[in-house]
Amino acid sequence: MLMKILILTDRLDIGGAETHIALLAQKLSEEGHAVTVASSGGAIAERLKDLRIAHTSMPLGTHSPIRWLILRQKIRNLIKQEGFDIAHAHARVPALLIHGVGRLGCAEIVTVHAKFRAGLLRRLFSKWGERSIAVSEDLRTYLHTVYGIPMQRICVIPNGIDLSEFHSHEHHEPRNAFRILFASRLDADCSRGAELLCEIAPTLAKSIPNLCITIAGGGKKMPEIAKRATKINHTLGFSCISVCGTVQDMPSLFQEQDLFVGVSRAALEAAACGCSVILCGNEGYGGILSGENFWQESLSNFCARGSQKPTAERLRDDILLLAGSPALCLENASACRKLLEKCYDSASVCHKTLDVYQKSLHVPLRGTLVIGGYFGCGNLGDDAILQAFIEYTRRHYPDMRIFALTKHPLRDARRFGVKCYDRKNPFSLAHVFLLSDAFLCGGGSLLQNLTGKLSLYYYLCMLRLAKLCGALPILFAAGIGPLRGRRARQATQKTLARCTYISLRDEDSLRFLQMQKLDSAKLHLGADMALLLPIPPVFRTYTLLKRIDVEQNRRYLCVSLKSGKHTSDSHRTVIAALRMLCREEDLLPIFLPLDESDIPINAGAAELLGGRVMFADEASDITAILRGAQLLISMRLHGLILATTVALPAVGIPTASDQKIPSFCRLAAQECLLPEEMTVAALVEVCQTLCAKGDARRPLIATAFCDLQKNAQKDLANIALMVYNKDRYFKKSEDRI
Repeated sequence: MLMKILILTDRLDIGGAETHIALLAQKLSEEGHAVTVASSGGAIAERLKDLRIAHTSMPLGTHSPIRWLILRQKIRNLIKQEGFDIAHAHARVPALLIHGVGRLGCAEIVTVHAKFRAGLLRRLFSKWGERSIAVSEDLRTYLHTVYGIPMQRICVIPNGIDLSEFHSHEHHEPRNAFRILFASRLDADCSRGAELLCEIAPTLAKSIPNLCITIAGGGKKMPEIAKRATKINHTLGFSCISVCGTVQDMPSLFQEQDLFVGVSRAALEAAACGCSVILCGNEGYGGILSGENFWQESLSNFCARGSQKPTAERLRDDILLLAGSPALCLENASACRKLLEKCYDSASVCHKTLDVYQKSLHVPLRGTLVIGGYFGCGNLGDDAILQAFIEYTRRHYPDMRIFALTKHPLRDARRFGVKCYDRKNPFSLAHVFLLSDAFLCGGGSLLQNLTGKLSLYYYLCMLRLAKLCGALPILFAAGIGPLRGRRARQATQKTLARCTYISLRDEDSLRFLQMQKLDSAKLHLGADMALLLPIPPVFRTYTLLKRIDVEQNRRYLCVSLKSGKHTSDSHRTVIAALRMLCREEDLLPIFLPLDESDIPINAGAAELLGGRVMFADEASDITAILRGAQLLISMRLHGLILATTVALPAVGIPTASDQKIPSFCRLAAQECLLPEEMTVAALVEVCQTLCAKGDARRPLIATAFCDLQKNAQKDLANIALMVYNKDRYFKKSEDRI
């Protein structure tokens, strides 16, 4: 679907964020979308005109509240007049000015390129759109901790590099000089690298023959740095430092250099052109950029935030090391270029941004779904189901409105970005069912009475109430049982017989309902919705490992222990096996509590074994940690499901009454140790086999995952079709319970 997109920023002078905005506008335009950029102008604004991209001049960098009101109305009039589908702000003031344009049918997106000052008034007047984009993982965490934006509403999309423009020379000519480049705005907040180069230039000149340092960029500190460079050149007796101001043709300048000193986007562009890179900026010193520390530095958008302070001694030593090791320079440049091609290509960044746009579009509604289950109750597995359902439905069925029944409606509405209702308030339930076309009861093992009798009848009553209120009752990606007692089975059979569609996530549940003589046309083998949860970017893995103090190259395995009755024997067996396994395989155990009740047992085991505990902010954090693990040992079904999404070999450990874990392990090509098989020796043997042959097992798991994912997608397609044609399946005046 082609869209009309309005991109807003305060200015378009030479800079990393501004270059990203221009490149994004260019790529979106090449994809066929109608793009208009609004800003106060600048050098890059002229470049947009050459690309035939519309530019509207607005003083969006103003801090006058009166002018804000005028600009806000001007933007609203522009959106009404042009019919924009997306308003995408790239600075704090434009983000405030587009707040509320969702009422005009225009989605609000905000990209955050840097940290802002965060006083009380500034936080109060900061608006972050319906969805927020952070250019690095540390900014995602910053938005969550400082401004309280739920993690689920923030995605990370790095600044893209046009690798067709920024590339190394195919034929390198011999150079008789060692060339160093610093490129950035020369203002007080970003000129530290240039100042340090000036400070160490006399020392470097004694050790490096024909040293040539170029400082590019304009700003308030440029005259001071130029004056200092002239003085150094006079002392040395030759032109060592050249201050050239703003440069338009940056690719050619990068291609002439051996080494780049700086941060952020310019560092990536230099690496793409074959330069060695030293990350040195006002916010920190990251050192020599290589394949080994590339992902670690990506967490701060290559700004070295949180790293050691930049000093003349550190910079001097690293420059001398690279100047004396041409082979190391080539190795680092080649490794960084390959990693840039993997995640930072501008075309890939454009497609990721378009995906955010698609999920945020305001389109005419054709149906309303309400989904209810055990959401918002502190279980990450159930929250993974809801998050995946919302993400997938918004991407593929944007004309569907979604409501959710949760424990904490206000909190969960902010977390998941949909309107939520109290799952235990009968008036709220009746109200939302009257507004909806279909009620999806699921996923998870909701229809069981092992953990309590009331929960079974609660969900059965919800299905009956939904039909009474005119919503299609649908059992969605559910597991059935255990059901103890004849009355419980009869009540379940009678209620499900009146459901419009029954989707089951495992074959055992399907066979059970077939034995209850339900209409086979209603029964469908689906899959757990958590299988559709988007895989987080690789940067997230490094962010989370850093948070729990795990070294970058440390080998680890993940463990998810479950609390509850009849689990203490399994806990003792797992802990004893882990003690042996971690010693023999040199693995660090990372414990992943998937439910609030699991925290004490996992924390205690981690302390006992010298491991780590990862308290996830959202379900996708679990996926991110699992992506880098050697294997998973899990007593929770959704641990196994999330491991399967990243093709991680896993061992399921069910309790005696738990049939869902063995059933899923059979479908997903994962290992399972039943209670009667569970011994320390057996668990160690299975885990060691998976460690040794894990790479051979991954393709089997990936194939099984694709099949399961197709079942989940088919379920949603069938449900969407029923909602679009609701009158064929159900008439409000007939067939009431």
